[in-house]
Amino acid sequence: MFEKIIGLIFSKRLKNQLKKQQRQQRFVNYNNAQSIFLLFESDFAEKNVEVRRIIQKLTADGKKVTAWGYTDKKLTSTPILPDFRIINKKEIDFSQRPHESVLSELAENKFDVMIDLTEKEIFPLQYIALYVTADFKTGIKRNHSKIYDFMMDMNGIANQSEENLVDINATFIYNQIIFYLKSIQTSD
Repeated sequence: MFEKIIGLIFSKRLKNQLKKQQRQQRFVNYNNAQSIFLLFESDFAEKNVEVRRIIQKLTADGKKVTAWGYTDKKLTSTPILPDFRIINKKEIDFSQRPHESVLSELAENKFDVMIDLTEKEIFPLQYIALYVTADFKTGIKRNHSKIYDFMMDMNGIANQSEENLVDINATFIYNQIIFYLKSIQTSD
C-alpha cells in the first residue's frame, strides 16, 4: 500500500519535472561519450564488485565515470567521493526523494550518457535519473520509463525457460546497453 502511494507521488513529480525540464535529448554513441553517469543498487556490504568492474572497463576506454548507488540502510560506510557515492535512507524523505542537498550536488555536473544498472525500480535512484543532467539516458523499461531515451525490455529475457535462464544483473544490463551504444551510429 505504502509503495503504491510512493509510486503515485513519483508519477506526479515525474510529470511536473518533465513539463518544466528544458532538456535537449540526443543519442550519444559509445565512441562519442566522454562522461558517463552510472546508477546502481548497492549491495548491503557496499563492496559493489560488479559496479567497480564496470567502472574499470569504462575508465580503461577513456571515459570519465561517476557512479551513484543506493542502499536501504540508515548509514553507509563508503566515503562520499566526487565520482562515487552511495545514498542511504537518511538522505531521502518519506516519499523516497533524495534531499535537496543531494540533488544540488547532482546538478553541479553534466554527463553525456546516464546508464541505470538497476534491475528493479528503486525510487531514490529513479529520482536521481530524473534530475541528473545527461544528454542521453538509458536503462530498463519499467513503469516510469518516460525518464529514459533508450530502454531495454527485459521481460522477455526474464520469462525464458529454465534451461535458457539468464541472470539479469548489473553486468548483464551494462553489456546489453553498451552493445547498443557501440552499434548505433549517429551523424554527429
